[in-house]
Amino acid sequence: MRNSTLSCLTVLFLLLPQLSQAAGLAQVVDYGDPNIHRVWRQLAALERGESKDVLRIMQFGDSHTGGDYFTHAFRDRMQQRFGNAGIGWITPGYVKNQRSAQVLMKMAGNWKTRIARANPENFPVGGVANLPDPGAYMEIQPKFPVNGPLRVSIWSRRSSDATTGGWRIVMPDGEQRELAAPLSQDWQVSYVYGAGNEQNSFFLRADEAPAELGGIVIDTLAPGVTVDALGVVGAMQRVILRWQPEALRDQLRWRKPDLLILSYGTNEAFDAKPDFEAYYSDLQTSVRNLRAAAPQAAILLIGAPNSARKTGPGEQVGCRYKIPAALRNVQTIQKQIAIEEKLLYWDWEKAMGGACSIQRYAAANPPLAGQDLIHFTEDGYERSGADFYESFIHMYQRGRKGR
Repeated sequence: MRNSTLSCLTVLFLLLPQLSQAAGLAQVVDYGDPNIHRVWRQLAALERGESKDVLRIMQFGDSHTGGDYFTHAFRDRMQQRFGNAGIGWITPGYVKNQRSAQVLMKMAGNWKTRIARANPENFPVGGVANLPDPGAYMEIQPKFPVNGPLRVSIWSRRSSDATTGGWRIVMPDGEQRELAAPLSQDWQVSYVYGAGNEQNSFFLRADEAPAELGGIVIDTLAPGVTVDALGVVGAMQRVILRWQPEALRDQLRWRKPDLLILSYGTNEAFDAKPDFEAYYSDLQTSVRNLRAAAPQAAILLIGAPNSARKTGPGEQVGCRYKIPAALRNVQTIQKQIAIEEKLLYWDWEKAMGGACSIQRYAAANPPLAGQDLIHFTEDGYERSGADFYESFIHMYQRGRKGR
């Protein structure tokens, strides 16, 4: 890391404890993102009813994203204001301790799940892949009505030279569709058009010698907003570097996201042997890879939220419990990368109320955080997602006025 960068990090590290004491609405800050004004124009056109386009938002993160509570609080408000363009991109199958706020997944037969946090192989965007046995199937049951025309896109790849099978989809209106088998071991997309029917399920069934599943995308053919939540419990930010570079390029070019949100840092804060120079380098590389794969997209970095530990090493900052020893450094590096790479930035800890806020959240009635002082309750995620939405909309209102 350059000496000048280290100097900036040192200054920010000294200022963070003072800045985090200022409770209230933490504004989304624009450090010069070249694409955000395009987002404001798109949203304004949708709000006026003058656009038939879809504004696509993708959030990558750890368990705070993998639970889809925070993201759904943001998603629900965005879709109410600007239009609902569908469920969007969901994890390809059930993953333990994760959920979707939009669909319930039920899986029958044998599935071999691979997760990027522990196994650096050929991963798609999101870092989860599922290989079924022949005849295995998945039911995708929407939690909200999905009506009207829609498109279902399936990302898959040949897991071996013996892969010959495609996918069979039963749409909510009862129509059955066949998808051709993938042609190679690179991730590729197939899609079908159909119609929704209230809350009837989608069924995805594997043929003989099935392909590996790497992504499911359900879009309605209507203008509005989608918010894709692709999180992995326990993930650190470097998980993005385990996604196959060709998949990152091809999948993001296909999806054409307008806004990418990165929400990591909690697991880095609890890392027993942190390497801050490696973290800085990995975060910078991830941002640049995403920028290259989706050059039209604005990028927003969410700072790690406040957390604490009841036992073990940590930093005493005047709270009952210590904060993780690496938390301040992680937050400092995140903000520094946002400045240097010209991103948008939202200070989640500041929005919570500062240094001891996770402990106040846990003591609230009803509780807003769990007793692990890391994760939030459903009410807590709802509050944080709503705070993020209000901060984002505040900046949108300023941006559409040219301020």
